[in-house]
Amino acid sequence: MEQGPALTPEQLASQGRRWTEDLLKAMGFDARVTAVAEEDRVDVTAEVSANEELLTGRKGEVRQALQHLLNRMLNRGEGSRYHLQLEINEFWKRREEELRGIAASLATEALEGQSEALTEYLNAQERRIIHVTLKEDPRVKTYAIGSGLIKRVAVAPADFPGGPREDD
Repeated sequence: MEQGPALTPEQLASQGRRWTEDLLKAMGFDARVTAVAEEDRVDVTAEVSANEELLTGRKGEVRQALQHLLNRMLNRGEGSRYHLQLEINEFWKRREEELRGIAASLATEALEGQSEALTEYLNAQERRIIHVTLKEDPRVKTYAIGSGLIKRVAVAPADFPGGPREDD
């Protein structure tokens, strides 16, 4: 697939900020948007003063959908040359901390019960946090359970029989 010339980090930050501002404005939100880019990744931060939950969703599903749309817009619907990470009022930062805590609790539960402990259904970005958090712990292994885009993560003792050993 033919792609145009690469964007500089400055151009990428500018486009990410502009697309996000335009999308949120079209949705009726007054947001302060900033963006920082490095190579082919842009981190966009949107600060809204009201109705944050309409942009994040209870578990981040709306933020994830907006991020997906913005990535498609930034990449003009083609492939995934650039990656835009969307943060709304530090929602993702709080969610990451929550997921790291869940990972630690599940590791303890799995070791104490000598069995699998399962997360709720998570998207790929959330599952990655669980896997990465426990990757260096030799006492446990993690693996995804389910099919499709939304799966659960099992945390089990390293010597627990069954379950794939590779991350998803």
